Amino acid sequence: MGYKRTYTHIILEYLNMYPGSSVKDISDSTGLSPLIVRKILYKLKNDNYVEKSGNGYVLTERGSRLLEYISSKIPEHRETTDKAQQTIIRLEEPKEEDVKSREEHSNEASLKLVSDEIQRRLGYIEKRLSRIEKEIEELRRALSYLSEPKRESKTLPSPVLSFNEAQTLLGSLFERMLYEGKIVRIGKLVVEKSFYEQFKRKFPLKISEVENLSDAEKILMEEMRKEALVILYAGRELRLVES
Repeated sequence: MGYKRTYTHIILEYLNMYPGSSVKDISDSTGLSPLIVRKILYKLKNDNYVEKSGNGYVLTERGSRLLEYISSKIPEHRETTDKAQQTIIRLEEPKEEDVKSREEHSNEASLKLVSDEIQRRLGYIEKRLSRIEKEIEELRRALSYLSEPKRESKTLPSPVLSFNEAQTLLGSLFERMLYEGKIVRIGKLVVEKSFYEQFKRKFPLKISEVENLSDAEKILMEEMRKEALVILYAGRELRLVES
């Protein structure tokens, strides 16, 4: 019987190779759905096998030991399989032309595997470079904020704005308000901290009560669900996901 890796094993192995990967990185590279990746990472984080690092996740020391334990089971399987294959080869005594054909096929398959791996790694490097560029830009803005003289902070014209709209309206004050904790970023939105804290007190929220929310609260609710900060429980109510 062939060894089948679990989703947990796949995710642990990927984070071991590419620490700091986000849910989207793992989903795009492994083919697992974002929902499955989020659920498994949430469980692994609660069990102290992984921890947050920026926008992604990394293995903890405990997680590395778990991966080492799981992976230690694979060589035994491969050793048994190799012995069985060697026995079959000795019994079959293939012809010379068959051996040559198999070698050529094996070489082609190996080259394809190498090519696929290179393409996958290049794609990952491009994503990492894009993320690094964003982080550098955020650092540049932070340094610009620190070098500017202090000015009075403003408030948002609306408690919930898109990230780009908030940056445009607040200008250089945007970074200051973010660092002072007066605003928080939720996905693609920027929300006043007091509004956000007040909104969270409404949970758990029955499905029937959603229609009573204000327009700003509905927009925030939708973004929180996209970011897996809110989940539907038992089909009856919405609950916060504690991170």
